Amino acid sequence: MTHKSKKPILLAVCLLVLAAVFAGCGTAKNDPAASSNEQPASESASESPAAEDPFAKHQELSVAIWGIQDGFDNPEAKNDTIFNDMTKKFNITVKPVQITWNDWQEKQKVWAASGQLPDIFANALATDNRALYSTWAKQGVIKALPEDLSKYPNIARVMELPAVKPLTVDGKFYMVPRMGFITDGNAGVMDRPILYRKDWAAQAGYTSDPNSYEEFVAMVKAVMKQRPGITGIAINNKDYLLTPMLGSFPELASMKDSWVKEDGKWIPSFASTKAPEAVKQVWQLYHEGLLDKDFAIQKDADGLLKFVNGQAFISLGGNIGANIEAFVKANPDAKVSDIGFMRIWPAADGNRYNFGVTPYWSETFFSNKMDDEKFDRALRLVDYMMSEEYSALVNNGIEGVDYKIEDGKAISLLSADQNLGKKYPITAVIGWLASWHSEFSAQGKRVINANPDLAAFDAITSETFNRFKTENKPSPINFEITLMSTPAKDKLAGALTPNNGGIVDEFFNVILKNDDPVESWKAVVKSYDAKGLQEAIAEVNAKAQEMGIE
Repeated sequence: MTHKSKKPILLAVCLLVLAAVFAGCGTAKNDPAASSNEQPASESASESPAAEDPFAKHQELSVAIWGIQDGFDNPEAKNDTIFNDMTKKFNITVKPVQITWNDWQEKQKVWAASGQLPDIFANALATDNRALYSTWAKQGVIKALPEDLSKYPNIARVMELPAVKPLTVDGKFYMVPRMGFITDGNAGVMDRPILYRKDWAAQAGYTSDPNSYEEFVAMVKAVMKQRPGITGIAINNKDYLLTPMLGSFPELASMKDSWVKEDGKWIPSFASTKAPEAVKQVWQLYHEGLLDKDFAIQKDADGLLKFVNGQAFISLGGNIGANIEAFVKANPDAKVSDIGFMRIWPAADGNRYNFGVTPYWSETFFSNKMDDEKFDRALRLVDYMMSEEYSALVNNGIEGVDYKIEDGKAISLLSADQNLGKKYPITAVIGWLASWHSEFSAQGKRVINANPDLAAFDAITSETFNRFKTENKPSPINFEITLMSTPAKDKLAGALTPNNGGIVDEFFNVILKNDDPVESWKAVVKSYDAKGLQEAIAEVNAKAQEMGIE
């Protein structure tokens, strides 16, 4: 759903294409017993009389997720039926605690230090800052999940996934991952989209996906020759500049996180002997004038807007689905079907790879100040918000009101100028608290949009997802190693990702310089010895041997 510079990536990646691809409430919405995590009779019989109705006592839950206050401040907030029904179902009041993409990390550090964390909040600790995750867990800042998760079946299922199991501290989980996908291997299928103008490529003589880096370069040059003044390759934000690595050294596309086994030893992918040549290819794209000359100084989404406005042939990443109407308006001679998703060229082993990523980015946390009764309510709420029932509400609205099922498809009942975000403004924000709901969309369950252009693009995206899932392979990432926590590895991770940059900023610097990129990259790798690279390698290999990881 990954990763940000995972910041706007996942709200603009899983949301990107996947949310642009991206039941109903068939149960009684106001009946707590109708929740998707309904308890079996054997369990309720074993509970004390006071616990037979877990929703009897009203609870107030403070919640922090990006932009939540904006949803509550919307004039239509009081009419958000999906949200109102949910609060009735769980007998809760939600107190919004605002965070934004500009302040979320610092705000939550201050709240943690002062004992003022919200009851439920989103952060990216287990994925992006294992050292702080471990510290908050051991200091009692965040609350551990109970060992018995049988009352929360959706949470229980997620915590058993191979890509989640390593995220424990002293044998306990202190978060619930915000999932994009549950099905293994699906998460990265379209997490690194290469958007391109198929019509422009065809006019330049290219009617199929490139079969090599060299053919890709030739295609871009041919299109740029026909259309002087356009940008060849724009990028949505920093991490997307790593996309071409999928065709040269796929593990390096996850530069901040992935480890590879080389000469019998696990090492970070950026330190591999394969890395310099992969870096050189991207360096060539820039120095041959194919890569946007402004890529390093742009704000997030500036590159995508060039594509939307007909000023760029390719955009590496970007939520084009949210910009379809702008694309149609800016390109009157083009059709939605002229937008394509380019399949990455084969790597050295002959395989084409999708991005290797955890099926989640960021996590839902719980303040340790909650008592067990309140914590149970918070867990039941999060469990419900991970369910397919809730995914249908977030993606499609209310059955019979916003959509109908016809021939097995969800058909919108909204007019072309209506949308769920305006109708249900709180749900449009809080709906992503526990899940990105990407799998629901990718499986083709999302409503067919009343807007024909959006409906056409959704169909293209769904078809592409299924094709890439079948024809490509997931990038070979070993999650046991990638998610392993050791003191030196956690310290190195902090050096790799300061201010959401680190090694990716080093990569940018190498691309921009005129110096030999191979030698420059070797110097970057050497500089990390002073930041604990060799100690991290030693600890990871010792622990891998102890755990029997090959």
